[in-house]
Amino acid sequence: MRPIEPGDGQRSVMSSSIALSYRRTAGPRAARPIPEGHIDRGNRYSLAQRVQALTLLSEGFSIKQVESKLRIPARTVRNIRQKAHDRGYRPEEDPRILEHHVEDGLHPGRPKEIDSSVEIRLLDSVRKDRNGREKSSEVLAYEAGISPASALRILQKYGLTNVKPTRKPGLNKAQKAARFAFCHAHQHWTLEDWKNVIWSDETSVIMGIRRGTVRVWRTPDEAVDSTVIRNRWKGFSEFMFWGCFSYDKRGPCHIWRPETVAMKKEAQREIDIINAACEQDLKAEWELLTGLRRLRVTRNVRGSKPTWKFNARTGKLGRRQGNGIDWYRYWKVSQYS
Repeated sequence: MRPIEPGDGQRSVMSSSIALSYRRTAGPRAARPIPEGHIDRGNRYSLAQRVQALTLLSEGFSIKQVESKLRIPARTVRNIRQKAHDRGYRPEEDPRILEHHVEDGLHPGRPKEIDSSVEIRLLDSVRKDRNGREKSSEVLAYEAGISPASALRILQKYGLTNVKPTRKPGLNKAQKAARFAFCHAHQHWTLEDWKNVIWSDETSVIMGIRRGTVRVWRTPDEAVDSTVIRNRWKGFSEFMFWGCFSYDKRGPCHIWRPETVAMKKEAQREIDIINAACEQDLKAEWELLTGLRRLRVTRNVRGSKPTWKFNARTGKLGRRQGNGIDWYRYWKVSQYS
């Protein structure tokens, strides 16, 4: 036995690689188009080549002859003949070759875990009513038995985006101009300047209607769908909240409860005491202001003589009719703050 010399393994590997590359490059095959919806799984042959192979076989040519003429491997020729036979091709009965005898079979690949029924059920849950429109992707995924990521992919696949419902129009040109003018006028203010500013705002809190973070799932063409629109209605309870803050301080917060009949009577009694104590001082002030007018009337000057009447015009305190927070309730809170 000849001993193995250095380099023998390299020569054998090199020779095998050359032979392999030769086999791959020998006899180039014509590329054929991939049918729509099918997966490319390697070398493919056009429908014309398959028809030619079946025609030659039906005319009596052997598989080796077909292989040499069409450059199709013998194994592939046998597969083409077997598939055509399984699909009903009988050359001795009908020599015509139909398209379904040679077309590619469907290769679906790995079956999907989420089929179309799951997608339809999820979309129906969203579009059913207004509550479905406001569901989060986590809730929709839990109801459908899939992951939140899969639920989001299905929603995005059908063009559903998460947007908030429109209840009021945007800023008009005058409002935009006013805001731009304010920013332009205060662009050079320093931090010390802004420390002297008190910022205030108000908002209405509605009980019975969700506000603020409400978002709905819809497509661009579903903007006027009844399940997407949030109508304004009167069957709710609403109250206002006012707040203010500065650079290093925050304004107080007080909640006014509805007044009872007893509370209103007590308030009126306290206001009557205040009016009785202030009436004489207010009358004296009124006499000083109207003294000249009263003097002219005594000298036959045209006009009626002013008379003292204790009412709202002369300083009498009173409460406005109806519900709400008036001066008296603000004043009572300020006494204890």
